[in-house]
Amino acid sequence: MQVLKLGGSVLTNKEGYLEENAEGIASLAKMLGKVWKEGIQDIILIHGAGSFGHPLVVKYNLDNGVETREQKLGAAKTHSACTTLSNLLVSALISEGVPAVSIPPAFLGKLENRRLKEFNRKPVDKMLRLGYLPVLHGDMMPDSKLGCAVCSGDQLVSWFGKDAKRIILGTNVDGVLADGKLVPEIHMGNFEEISAHFKDTTYPDVTGGMSGKINELLGLGVPSYIVNALHPGRVEALLHGKKAICTLVH
Repeated sequence: MQVLKLGGSVLTNKEGYLEENAEGIASLAKMLGKVWKEGIQDIILIHGAGSFGHPLVVKYNLDNGVETREQKLGAAKTHSACTTLSNLLVSALISEGVPAVSIPPAFLGKLENRRLKEFNRKPVDKMLRLGYLPVLHGDMMPDSKLGCAVCSGDQLVSWFGKDAKRIILGTNVDGVLADGKLVPEIHMGNFEEISAHFKDTTYPDVTGGMSGKINELLGLGVPSYIVNALHPGRVEALLHGKKAICTLVH
């Protein structure tokens, strides 16, 4: 089983507000349609929320918990927006011949102080066994300490990735960059040095940005690849177990 994460930066205009990247969605769906027809069907697809999630989380201050009536409304809006984006992606995949099914994580898991503690993966595994492509996404989720909080797609990647043969994270850059150069490999021994090169982005990312993504991957014991999904052919190569321009995290 392979876990493929498509970041909000490639599916949406992350600096916008509820604005999808229609071209990016279409090109990735076309690539996955080709891969599916070639027999690569052992994929769990997880995607970020981008402009369909981050701006709402910031607006309603949802990352610190959900208590007030206004925050509950904000949490509901955020969940609705995330499912809207997921449906756009699923519709594109279906049009390319992929039997994709959106599975909202909000109803399957539980957080404790923003960390995923419980998740019922049985519906996901069942759909995978039946020959469907399960599609999950970052979502609002009940939290035992905060009432409700953000469960990032990166946490879902870690949850499913423990049993995967490989993890692929599609972003809008070629991999992890340090001083403008691609870092071919990251591990516990060089993460601190490499992370010093990470810069704050101009848009809000409540899931921790690149540093958060790598922290979720380190220690899993599974080869993980950070790749530029704006070049779908690179993702395609990795799904086939071939080499591509990317950063390996292990």
